[in-house]
Amino acid sequence: MGNWTADATPRTNAVTAENQKLDWTKLEQHLQEIGTLHTSIYRLARDFSPAIVLSGYWFFKHPGLMFQGEAWWYIPRVSLLEIGMLLAVILISRIATGRGRGRSEELLHKEMVASFLAAFLCSLAIYPCLLAKLDRLHALQVDASFFFITSLLSLICLAVACFIGWISIDTIIPKREVLIIGSGRGGQAAFEEMVDSPVYNVVGVLDDAFVGTGSMRERYLGGLDLLDALLKENPISVVYCSLPVKSMYEPIQQIIAVCEQFGVEVRHSAHLFQTKIARLDRRPGTNYSILSMVRDDSTRYAKRAIDIMGAGGLLLLTSPILIAAGIAIKLTSPGPMLFSQARYGWHRRRFRILKLRTMVVNAEVLQAQLEDKNELDGPAFKMRQDPRVTKVGAFLRKTSIDELPQLWNVLMGDMSLVGPRPLTVRDVLKIEDSAQLRRFSVLPGITCIWQIGGRNNTDFANWIRQDLEYIDKWSLLLDIKILIGTIPAVLWGKGAM
Repeated sequence: MGNWTADATPRTNAVTAENQKLDWTKLEQHLQEIGTLHTSIYRLARDFSPAIVLSGYWFFKHPGLMFQGEAWWYIPRVSLLEIGMLLAVILISRIATGRGRGRSEELLHKEMVASFLAAFLCSLAIYPCLLAKLDRLHALQVDASFFFITSLLSLICLAVACFIGWISIDTIIPKREVLIIGSGRGGQAAFEEMVDSPVYNVVGVLDDAFVGTGSMRERYLGGLDLLDALLKENPISVVYCSLPVKSMYEPIQQIIAVCEQFGVEVRHSAHLFQTKIARLDRRPGTNYSILSMVRDDSTRYAKRAIDIMGAGGLLLLTSPILIAAGIAIKLTSPGPMLFSQARYGWHRRRFRILKLRTMVVNAEVLQAQLEDKNELDGPAFKMRQDPRVTKVGAFLRKTSIDELPQLWNVLMGDMSLVGPRPLTVRDVLKIEDSAQLRRFSVLPGITCIWQIGGRNNTDFANWIRQDLEYIDKWSLLLDIKILIGTIPAVLWGKGAM
């Protein structure tokens, strides 16, 4: 297993280096994964483009709608005809740019065609209305200008959405590590689609009887019995199962059961039957079935927005406290102000967590001598009277001030304000029950149910149970409740060590 990890890294970097150019084909195929062209903001901008252009024309050209004089509160007079025109162009645009227009690889083409079609139909609809107020030549000029400006505005909206999507794919959103199970035709098709994708990184292929291509052979890791160990040791977030359902039903069930334990998403090809005439009726980009282990919808963007605004604001507000704490640490004990440690995060990816240093410099080395004094059941290590803690550190830990630098981890996207606490590498390696690793299926957080429920006053099993309860019941309202509940827990130092 160690050899595979060491060998896979150079190949991954080489593939990444080869695909830094803007590839419109791949962008078109994978914008569906990011959802940029299906967000509410883009749809509203696209659907209301004709109405925006029409309103703009009236505002700047129609004498009866101009805001004139000092009466800034003046309400313009709008006729029923004009209201009807606005409603008509909105309805026509919404119908013309509706969903389900084609396959994922035709996404951009269909969006552009639909935008031109909506602009054309709207211009046809308003032309008779323009004739009611303008002469024929003037009405034709206004109508042609309306078509041109509406088409241009729709294309600008599409270009902005594509640009944001590409930036998200290339820099903001990390690649999802994918493990492909099966090397037959389905596995080969999945491998060819994902191997040079800007969204996915194929870490390997599993199959008891390998029949794949030469390029798949380079990433072949072994049989299906390696799945549990691979998921435990590597940050895999998607398992694509391409095994035939009829002959491999039981192995597929076992694969799903293992992935459920780890909280890893399972995908299976939607092409379950071989047909000559019948075609699969599906939405663009959904040529596979998805078994999600966590809630994954548009509310995740709201959660991320709360994280960024909350962490940024708190960093500014608490900067004097951080400066004072840093000075106290430097004056009372030798060593750096900040403490950095490797932790397991989302999908078992390792990252460096930041904290104010509350212990002596060689605290991690001394921990081996204190293992027999651990007061917390399970893999995690906690001591109420830890001799490694400095005097200033004891106060910082009691008041949770030492956790404030983790707001920077939140801004960087390694953590969230609310989520299961990230565990150390030592703690994770001591976990024997794979089902407990499902806590890594979401971003780790600064606070969670465990923190407001007494923190170190509970055992490890109950800690994990509360983390899984948070994952299964997650909502923005639950996050807000936890954030509010964290305030008295911190003020009274409830369960702090």
